[in-house]
Amino acid sequence: MQAPFMQSPSNTEQKLAQVSPTPAIERSGFVALVGRPNVGKSTLLNSILGEHLSIVSPKPQTTRNRILGVKNLPGVQLALVDTPGLHLTTVKGRTALNRFMVEEAQQAVEGVDAVLLVVQMRIPEGKSTDEVMPSLAPADEQIATQLLGMGKPLVVVINKTDIVPDKRMLLPMIEALSQKLPGAPIVPTSALKGDGVERVLTELSAVLPTGGPLFPEDIITDRPERFLVSELIREQVFLATQKEIPYAVAVTIDQWQERIADHGKRRGERIGVQIDATIHVEKPGQKKILVGERGQMIRSVGSLARQQITELLGCGVHLALFVRVDEDWSQTPAGLRKMGYESEAHR
Repeated sequence: MQAPFMQSPSNTEQKLAQVSPTPAIERSGFVALVGRPNVGKSTLLNSILGEHLSIVSPKPQTTRNRILGVKNLPGVQLALVDTPGLHLTTVKGRTALNRFMVEEAQQAVEGVDAVLLVVQMRIPEGKSTDEVMPSLAPADEQIATQLLGMGKPLVVVINKTDIVPDKRMLLPMIEALSQKLPGAPIVPTSALKGDGVERVLTELSAVLPTGGPLFPEDIITDRPERFLVSELIREQVFLATQKEIPYAVAVTIDQWQERIADHGKRRGERIGVQIDATIHVEKPGQKKILVGERGQMIRSVGSLARQQITELLGCGVHLALFVRVDEDWSQTPAGLRKMGYESEAHR
């Protein structure tokens, strides 16, 4: 089993640590990022961490698993849990994959110390940003009502403010949230640009319970490297195929062979990884699209994914991708288990 992914400090960070020791952690806790699909939860997590940890795409429901990222601040450690978008309507009739994602999100909220509710202003389909609706979406109101009943400390983020032409348009939404969630701090942000992120961290730090660190300082996530690599590949599939490939795409790592330097200054360090991965689809037609004419599509996906994986692992990467048809894998619990989707409650 792979160890959690650790962050290697730069030479500058190492020198600073020798001069200015980090204050002891006095507050810590788990914080769930919650909201409806595609409001920017994963982008916000990545912006907070300064790392590309949680994959993003223009498609809703890109996030399937709970992703934990650890942020260390002076005297504070935040364990941030990115969750799949919440659907509060009935899940009857949805695929096993849909039900799994809803369960992941709901279980994450139950076990945390605080909640970061992420919302955005509504943009009607086919409308421009000049026609943004300054009100809460019905799903946001449902989620807010559910969170209020849980009694957990709550911070609210109005994300994607960079698309709002006049910031005064935010005022009715802030007022609506203040009435719905009295006492909860409300922070307008643009996770994409980093605007408002520091204030989000300040507000979250204030509501965490007292306590020592939950994770070692050099851990940025509890997810193993193989999981992060499979997610980066899946992200490139989403971005490359756009609407042509549905959400029933999964990635499994078939082979992971590391090359370790046996001499020189880097002796004992990992200097390369051979990764074989399979992209699973549900229909032969989907495989044809993903492979592309003369293999152009899959080569493009592999090239872009390899660049990101190299940056993640900090060493040379040889990536081989294969495409396989597993009919209707997303429809059954057995299919989910085969692809590695298993709720923590059942592990």
